[in-house]
Amino acid sequence: MRKFIMLLLALMLMAAPAVADDISVFVDGQKVDFGEVQPEIVEGRTLVPLRATFEALDAVVDWYGSEQRIDANRGNISLELIIGQKSALRNSLEIGLEVPAQVKNGRTLVPLRFVSEALGDDVVWEGATSTIKITSASPPQSGSDKELQVHFIDVGQGDAILVLSPNGSTMLIDAGPRTAGQKIVSYLKAAGITTIDKLVATHPHEDHIGGMQDVFTNFEVKKVYDSGFPHTTKIYESFLTTIDEKEMPYEIAHRGNQINLDSELEIDILHPGETMSDINNNSIVLRMTYDTVSFIFTGDAEAEAEHMILDYSTNIPSQILKIGHHGSRTSTSEEFLSAANPEIAVIMVGTGNTYGHPHQETLNKLANTDVKVARTDLEGDIVVKSNGGTYSLNVVPTAETPTHYDQPSYTVPVQSGKININTASFEDLQEIIHIGAERAQEVINLRPFISLDELSKVTGIGPARLADIKAEGKAYVE
Repeated sequence: MRKFIMLLLALMLMAAPAVADDISVFVDGQKVDFGEVQPEIVEGRTLVPLRATFEALDAVVDWYGSEQRIDANRGNISLELIIGQKSALRNSLEIGLEVPAQVKNGRTLVPLRFVSEALGDDVVWEGATSTIKITSASPPQSGSDKELQVHFIDVGQGDAILVLSPNGSTMLIDAGPRTAGQKIVSYLKAAGITTIDKLVATHPHEDHIGGMQDVFTNFEVKKVYDSGFPHTTKIYESFLTTIDEKEMPYEIAHRGNQINLDSELEIDILHPGETMSDINNNSIVLRMTYDTVSFIFTGDAEAEAEHMILDYSTNIPSQILKIGHHGSRTSTSEEFLSAANPEIAVIMVGTGNTYGHPHQETLNKLANTDVKVARTDLEGDIVVKSNGGTYSLNVVPTAETPTHYDQPSYTVPVQSGKININTASFEDLQEIIHIGAERAQEVINLRPFISLDELSKVTGIGPARLADIKAEGKAYVE
């Protein structure tokens, strides 16, 4: 059984053995004195006095009695909480509370999990001693040059993004296909990296998690974030098995939560809010802000996911946007592009790929909005550096990148007389019943497919034609 070391599990465990009066809370090693009102357990959730806890974490707390409202601020984080409501606002974005904030003896109690999600601090429950340990986000290092670096690593047809935080923490978003594993390892080692603080698998497609095993073998990974999409491929099963065997802390990403990488950064999880039926649309989408400079990382999210994000919040302007699904025409809707309003669009795509990425329709949208486009297939590794006020973009052509290795092409086994719709040429696709030139091009634009059933996404292929395709027996998915 996988050891999901998650805050949610910790909070569930703490309800069973602990008597409220016996719970001790430490912030950065110092015990918090709560006075007369101690932490207590309500509906299986541990509640702590808000003011004492937040002030111990250097937050400023204000109470507005007529509105039964609490405002709290720390750095670039502002919070608004109303007594009795099961939600709060964090920088104007709504986050849920497991149980409402409540008042006892003149003191406001809030769920412990809210402390972590609201201020971006780490919370650990030690069941043996009934102790809660809260560690505030990493303080700035003196003398640091305060530079954020984001490396969009050229891994061919796939994604791998390295984030080096202003205070030296590391986050890896995806790890490309299997053939890129060694390049990623070499790239990280050349940057002097020995530990990955946060690893994000946006979704379980091979071109995003294929290189994970090489990463796990060569680096200590302190925490893994996963989309939680139920998937049964061998590569995803191996991914989960390794996490279990190495006992890595594991969390399923959920909209409204944050990734606590560095006190200088705000990394919001914009998606998913619920498990989607489509693997691409279940991709983890992140928005990372360093002072006035923001990035959006989209995985393979398509228009459906983009619209769900906009239903949640349209306040997502970001100078740098990683284009979803390698520039497929099913992503980068006009509404999402308008809300993000990027200055730079990064497209991570393989040279001469068989999917038709990036699609001309997507490139036209970007051209019409005067967005500068940077592509890994044309420019190699792409590096964005920022001091929080400005940013610069540098490209490292693949031919000049010392840590780049020519990767062998990944060959999909061919079944005699059959056509793999994920790799077949434009001409071969037209050998399948009901698929002419227009539909063949649409199949290429929509790839990859998980099953033949997904051909229903193609214009004009309904249940009857899909049944004919299956009955013919030529088409298959690998």
